[in-house]
Amino acid sequence: MWERVQPYNPLDRVELGKSVERALLARPLSPLPPETPFAGAGLYAIYYVGSLELYRLIAPPACEAGEIPIYVGRASAPGARQGALGLHSTTSEPALFTRLKQHARSVQLAEEHSIKQGEPGLRLADFRCRYLVADDIWVPLAEALLIGHYRPVWNVLIDGFGNHDPGKGRTAQARSLWDMLHPGRAWAAKRPEAKKSVHQLQYDVRAHLSESGVPDLDVVPVVGVEVEVAMVQEALIDDEELSRDR
Repeated sequence: MWERVQPYNPLDRVELGKSVERALLARPLSPLPPETPFAGAGLYAIYYVGSLELYRLIAPPACEAGEIPIYVGRASAPGARQGALGLHSTTSEPALFTRLKQHARSVQLAEEHSIKQGEPGLRLADFRCRYLVADDIWVPLAEALLIGHYRPVWNVLIDGFGNHDPGKGRTAQARSLWDMLHPGRAWAAKRPEAKKSVHQLQYDVRAHLSESGVPDLDVVPVVGVEVEVAMVQEALIDDEELSRDR
């Protein structure tokens, strides 16, 4: 009996997502944030290249710089949800650059805190990023593949950066896991601690990274619950940013 082989379809949605994923991964490494502002929305990956023991398994010399991301995300164009872009593929506003600047500021505040405390911690100079200005249509597909392939620790375990102060009406909301691990943002310190202790979070990070590796990008990853949750978290962050722009 002949083996049934699925014919290659270059317009298959997964193949389209793969092409965007590969386009991002082919981009050169840049500082975080990039030195030159740019317009547009799209997709990005952040990499840690420092000597902090907690992340040593995804940093040189354990792996090459830019090999395994610590976090991936997206920045949508203002008005994209409402169709306000019309037939334009992206925005003339610096949506993606602004998002990377926000993440850099979060790292910088964590750096300032650790220096003040005389403790090892994050250093902004120890981060790199790749970014790709892309049509909003293709970004979620590529993002799902990236999270599925790499399972970046700050996506699937630490719930992302949790960028902004939740506001006066939500004072009982626990601080994010990221802020538990890397304190420094003043508003987060005013929130109740998360249920997981810093010690438990550090243990979980090490266990997660012990299973990290360079994936086969030709294999479609299994999108489990942790990846789905990470995607929802990214969508919530993106929606929050868009609501602030309106």
